[in-house]
Amino acid sequence: MSVKVIGSKAKLLIVEDEKAMRNLLETELSRSGYQVTVAVDGMEGLAKYAEEAFNVVLLDVKMPGMNGVEVLRQMRNLSSLPEIIMFTGHGEIETAVECIKLGAYDYITKPVKLDELELVIIKAADKNQLRLENVNLKHEINQLSDHHLVGKSQEFVKVVSLAKRWGATSEHVLISGESGTGKELAARAVHDASPRRNKPFVTVNCGRLDANTAESELFGHMQGAFTSANKSRLGLFELADSGTLFMDEVSEMNLDVQVKLLRILETGCFRRLGGTRDIRVDVRFVFATNRKLEECLERGSFREDLFHRINLLPIFIPPLRVRRDDIVPLAMHFLKEFGSHASGPWEITEEALRALCAYDWPGNVRELKNTMRRACVLATENLITLDLLPFSAQSLPAFVPQGQDAGIKLSPLWVVEREHIAKVMAAVDGNKSMASRLLEIDRKTLYTKLERYSLTS
Repeated sequence: MSVKVIGSKAKLLIVEDEKAMRNLLETELSRSGYQVTVAVDGMEGLAKYAEEAFNVVLLDVKMPGMNGVEVLRQMRNLSSLPEIIMFTGHGEIETAVECIKLGAYDYITKPVKLDELELVIIKAADKNQLRLENVNLKHEINQLSDHHLVGKSQEFVKVVSLAKRWGATSEHVLISGESGTGKELAARAVHDASPRRNKPFVTVNCGRLDANTAESELFGHMQGAFTSANKSRLGLFELADSGTLFMDEVSEMNLDVQVKLLRILETGCFRRLGGTRDIRVDVRFVFATNRKLEECLERGSFREDLFHRINLLPIFIPPLRVRRDDIVPLAMHFLKEFGSHASGPWEITEEALRALCAYDWPGNVRELKNTMRRACVLATENLITLDLLPFSAQSLPAFVPQGQDAGIKLSPLWVVEREHIAKVMAAVDGNKSMASRLLEIDRKTLYTKLERYSLTS
């Protein structure tokens, strides 16, 4: 009996010792559009389950050696994401109950009717998709504050136009610009303009990955791959399968990881840390950098072949000081966002607007956003005035000494520190390792200060 073709791309693992049944299921389900992998016994099934992310598993209960119930138990110890459908020629209630308690999705008795089996597979795949979406949502939860692109300058309009144009293609995109210009928002605009808009959008900050954690985070790892690897774990590449992976600060990526990233871009395949089998994924990459990659090439910190591979569709986001026409629209947007909790509309004085437009914004849009947030917190009424803006010389809490230094206003320590860190970051072209050495602070402390002063990329 044939089954209806649904064009599904769900990945199925069939663990069945009977050759005739195994071949029948593989042939018919492949014809329906599923990506099918088969295993002849429990041990082989466990090995394939551990090395690749499947959506649904069809697992026979009665098999020589390790039976299906034990395989189910060990599979659930490895990962709880795939849905597992048990089937057997012996319909024992006790076994069925045990399987359901161990986390099986359903329990089907033989002979299997393919039409009915396919309906169960479709429901199980839908549930698995919900599980994966939940994992992605948890991963993105700290990234979901606001994703609206706001501005009216010619430079901004060009960025939006390119994001829409490049988004409609399937090629990878490279977004460059200073820290805080809104590279992630542009990346989301690319994703939203693509056919993958309803698929996962996964982000990773390459600058926060050290040489020891990068491979595990990106590629995932097998149980026992290293000391603390108690369970197999999906990497970000697998979480982004069929969707978009946004790799921020790609210039900070370790050279060894760059080699493996290039292989994924060329082949679509990778191996988990500790794995022995290739895993194929369909991922669209959007890269971002706040440094000039050409200079990284000269220093030998970035591979030339990788640069040429990712620099196909570039988008450059100018700093806010270059597109001053965007300052007022952005300020009003953030004022509306942060002032919404108070009663009545918020206003901003002409003097404060002129100060906003005159400031150079070394922290770009992120600094403007945090400035408006701070002003809303400090305001005693629904009005933003000049004295609420921390960067303005006229508005800084000033101390005027007496005597020979009379007339000199002394800035608070945080203002001096912020300006110094900004100068150092600009001098080293955003290289955080070099900046931390020059500032004589550890990298973690530098990240904390960059976040506090809105100087992060």
